[in-house]
Formats: sequence, structure tokens, C-alpha cells
Amino acid sequence: MTIVDIVRILRRNFVLLVVCVLVGGLVGAVYQLTRPEVFTAKATGIVVAGDSASVGGTISGNTIAQQRAVTYTKLVGTQSMAQKTAEILKKRGMPEAANGQLSASVPADTAFIDIEATGGTAKDTQALANAGLSALISEALRMETYAQTGGASKSDAELAKMTTVHVLGYESASLPSGDRGKSLIIYVVGGLVAGFLVGAVVAVIRKQFDAKIRDQATVEELTGSGILSVIPDDKRLAEQREKSIVHLSGVTGEAFRQLRTNLRFANVDNPPRAVVITSANPGEGKSTVSTHLAVVIAQAGEKVVLIDADMRRPVQHKVFGAEAGVGLSQVLAGDVSLDDALMKTETKRLQVLSAGRIPPNPSELLGSQRMKDLLIELRSRGYFVVIDAPPLLAVTDAGLLGTITDGTIYVAVVGRTHRDQVSLVNKRLEQVGAPLLGSVLTRVPRKKMGDVLYGYGASMYGYRSYSDYDKHGYYSSYGTEEQGSEESLAVAKDSSRADEDLVRTRKKSRTDFDAAITPRRAK
Repeated sequence: MTIVDIVRILRRNFVLLVVCVLVGGLVGAVYQLTRPEVFTAKATGIVVAGDSASVGGTISGNTIAQQRAVTYTKLVGTQSMAQKTAEILKKRGMPEAANGQLSASVPADTAFIDIEATGGTAKDTQALANAGLSALISEALRMETYAQTGGASKSDAELAKMTTVHVLGYESASLPSGDRGKSLIIYVVGGLVAGFLVGAVVAVIRKQFDAKIRDQATVEELTGSGILSVIPDDKRLAEQREKSIVHLSGVTGEAFRQLRTNLRFANVDNPPRAVVITSANPGEGKSTVSTHLAVVIAQAGEKVVLIDADMRRPVQHKVFGAEAGVGLSQVLAGDVSLDDALMKTETKRLQVLSAGRIPPNPSELLGSQRMKDLLIELRSRGYFVVIDAPPLLAVTDAGLLGTITDGTIYVAVVGRTHRDQVSLVNKRLEQVGAPLLGSVLTRVPRKKMGDVLYGYGASMYGYRSYSDYDKHGYYSSYGTEEQGSEESLAVAKDSSRADEDLVRTRKKSRTDFDAAITPRRAK
């Protein structure tokens, strides 16, 4: 996993990260504001030793003092030190201060001893630090003269006269302030950082265990083919009426025109003239993609036949406002001719061959020689053939059709189709030898187009930013769907001219194909 992959994962889980960061900061703030306030006070002593009358005595005394300072810090945690401190506090009228904690430290290369006390109130903490220093002075004095007295009991004044090493009070503890205000920002920042780290870890774990496709790269990796187009989530696609298809504009319309263009260049040496469109499961948009692809190809000047080969769940006759009557099943059965079964539409150069009556053996019909002959006939007439096939994981029809056409277009839904389903679709197509021209991703939330389409900005796709969309899903600068802006009309004209150029460049290759197919038809 690269840095780019991690950044893409974090962007995709932006809401999760924000929630974790805010929760982490809130937890840090609440903890700091509700926990008991802690006060810290420090009293400082200094160890002096040796005879300062000479340079050698001074150096030797400093060395001994530093060594003794380290040794004396060990006394702070002893039971005798604790008892001595408690006695001093009792004499000073503050016995409750003994409930705090004492610690000692020696700054590097010095003979100073810092006695640090922590407690629940400022006065108790101050008293504990000063009492701790007094107790340390007394205990150190007794320890230094113990060997000389043989353990005999003497007063501190008498002991002081018998040793050259002393601990003196250097600075008494001042009244401390609490740590709540000082450390609030630290806890909040720590909570924010911890929240971000937790969110990032959760996001990466979700990615590793996420069984659904989330981006273009995943589909390309699983299928070994490119993405022909990414269709944004658009409520207008659910209307499934020919008029709404013909007048589809904005980014959604451009996405289908991009599919048309990319399909033409899927095989530069032999551009496809008959394609199968399928999906892994029902309801993933393969019929919608079939319909719109057929329309935009016809709008580019091609003669197109849209075949509804999903005989178990046909929908194309409903889209174009026809009754479920004569169609593909009757043509393959030899009951009616192709010309009688073809249905004209309001879109120029587009005809539809509906599924017809539901036969008992759809797979046998679609894999028959008559189906092959039908495709040869349509191609010989110069038609571009778009076949709406059944889901590949449900039945074998799409695989059979893929072997007698120029290739298959696979349709998947971002955030719904599972990775193993994509792999299985690719495996089944490879098993039957059906070429996969590419994939189409559908129902992509517009706000997530940048995450799905790597290589584009998070808010850019096509020609404009999604921030220019109004509440109806159109570019705000477009005005009404029928009216359009000068910019959109210019883009449409450029696209149309490009399509006309592509059509003209293939006329010669199509003429050669007609010449090659004529002898076979004569037989």
C-alpha cells in the first residue's frame, strides 16, 4: 500500500476521521476538566562538603557533594523519611498534607536536590515540599555522622559539628497553581491526534476487510481492463423513458458520451460494432447503460439496433413505450422476419429489437446459429449492435453472446458490487473466450467522484466543478435543460464534430467488411 493509496483511503473516510478527531478532542477536554486538579510544588536544597580553603579542597568537596546528592535522593522514598516528614507536618499543624506524594531529583552535574511534592490543594502541596526538604536535611545529617557516633543518639546541632558534609535549604517551595488551565490545551491536542490516529487505523482496516468495490483502480485490477466511463448517481436515470434519455444533459449525459468515445477506441485496429452489456447481478444498471449507449451512438450518426436479450426480465420495450409482443425470441424461432420485429423509435437511426415472448429455453436460443446469423445480418446492413444481456452470474447467456460479438462491457455499482463478484465475472468471460472491452461504474455519488476517478480532482469531472450544480442536478449556468448556455452548446458542437470525424474515418473499413460478408450471404 503506497502513500497515495493511504491518502485516498483517508479522503474516502473523511467523515469518519472528522468524527474521531472531534470525539478525541472532546474526550481530552472533558477528562482534563473533570479530573481532580493536581498541584505541584518544589523546594530546593544544596549539598556542601569539604574544605574550601584550598583549590584542591574545593574540587574534592564539589565531587563529594554531587555524589552525596545522588545518594540522598534515595532517602526520599524510605519509610523513615516518610515518618519524619509526617512528624514535621504534624508539628506545623498540617498533618493532612502528608497524603501527597514526594519525589527527589538532582540536576545534572550539580549538588542541588529538588524535592517535588504533588497534592490536591495548593497549601498542602507547599507544606509537603518544605517538610520533605526539612526531613531530608535531618536524615542526611544523621546518615553522615552515624559511623562516627556508632549509632549513639545526639541532637542535630551536635551532629552538625561532627561532619563536613551538609544539606542546606536553598529555596523554599512557593504556593503553586493548579495544572488544569496549563495542560488543557495539551490534553485537547493529544485527544485530537489520538482521534485522528484511531480514525486512520479504522479506515485502513475497513479498506482491508471491505468486500465491495470503491474505486476505479480496484475494478481495473480485478478485471485487467480499463474503465470506459463512470456514471454519476442521477435520479433522472430511474425514469426509463425515451424522452428523458434523448434530452439527458449535464455531467450524466457527458458520461454516456464518454462511454461512446472510449468504446470506439477500445480496439483501435478493429473498432467494435457489436457489444454485449452485462452485470454480475440484477439491478446494477446494465439495461440503463445499454439504452443510453444506443441513443448516444445513434445521435453521433450511426445506425443502431438495441437488442433486448434479457428474455427473463425484459425492460427495453417499456422504455420505448411498446407492448411486449413480437421480438427476438420469435425472430430466432423463425416465426417472424427481422424487419417485422424491429421497432422504430423517436431517436433517429435507432431501432429496438425487444425480447419478445419469454421462451422456455432462452440460453439455447441465444447460443444458437440463428443468433449468430442475426448478428451477421445486422452488421452487414451497417448497424451498430448493442445487446442488453442478462446478469452473468445468474445465467450463462451473456457469456454465450460475448463469444459471437466484438466484446463485453461489464457494469458494476460502486459501493454495492462485491470484489469477488467482479473477479468471478472476469473468470467466466475468460473461460468462454469472450473479450472484455472494459467496465462502467454506475450510481457514483457526485461528491465521491474524485475518490472513484483517480487522476481527477475531488470536485472535478468532465468540464466543470460539481459546486456549480443547482438543486436540480444541472449546472447552474446551463439555465433550463432545453435552453442551455453558450458554453454547453459549444461543447456539444465540438463533441458532435469529433463524432462525425470518427464516423467518416471508419466508412472505408465498413465498406471492406460489407465486401467480405457479401459472398457468405449469397451462399
